[in-house]
Amino acid sequence: MQLVRPWPTLRIRRRTALIHYHIFKNAGTSVDSLLAGYFGSSWAAFEGATPVDIVDARRLAAYLAAHPDIRAVSSHLARPPLPARGCAPIVFLRDPIDRARSVYRYLAQDPTQPGAGIAAARSFAGFVAWALDEPDGGGVVIRNYQVIHLSAASFRTPHIWHTHATASDLRKARALLRSWPAFGIVRRFADSLRWFDRAYGTRFPGLFAGEVHANSTNPAFRSERDEWDRASDELGPALFQRLLDANSLDLELYQWALSRFRAAAPAAAAMAPDHGPAIPAHH
Repeated sequence: MQLVRPWPTLRIRRRTALIHYHIFKNAGTSVDSLLAGYFGSSWAAFEGATPVDIVDARRLAAYLAAHPDIRAVSSHLARPPLPARGCAPIVFLRDPIDRARSVYRYLAQDPTQPGAGIAAARSFAGFVAWALDEPDGGGVVIRNYQVIHLSAASFRTPHIWHTHATASDLRKARALLRSWPAFGIVRRFADSLRWFDRAYGTRFPGLFAGEVHANSTNPAFRSERDEWDRASDELGPALFQRLLDANSLDLELYQWALSRFRAAAPAAAAMAPDHGPAIPAHH
């Protein structure tokens, strides 16, 4: 991946388009189903040349300029900021321990993904140990990956597998989400759609009226608390603590996002917290 200057200053004409920043295993397939059903051929998936070819805002802007009929774009590899004034962002956040289990399940089922062979051959504990130890195997996907995705961290190294998030990245991710009209919480999908509808409903009437759950890798629909308990049991105290430490920034981002979501999202104020224990804040 070629190094690029992150967070560019964009001088592009106003463009009304939804940009779905598809964080891996964060309900993105469900969102894409909504977008594809609503926009039809005016929705597109835009990725890099390889699974690790990160797309900066200028490349996404160039794609939109070359495809004026496109009104919604989904991308695993696109990174903020928005590519043009007037674009509307969509992103979902997830408890990182819950997410780690989902990543493991998915990789074990899809041999085309980096790390799939490890996930298919090993237990969850074996996969987590590999992901935390292996610098060149794609393990970054369960190490503060949401903070990495929502900050400039992806651009600091020639290859995203070598990227590590910092407290500064966490602050930038929070500032980014604070500046956006809405964001989603995977475990509060229906409430998230209502918040997106309040933010974008006049521009895209009816888009967020339905509810879908595609590509679910939690067939038992265990709660976040259940996933924490199960992970703790399977990993053991030492490895579980390593996973917590490796996601300390994601845990802090998620708890901040839950608090903001409860305050802002319609019908979400009374939702019960079922995520893991509080994590000390970074300063």
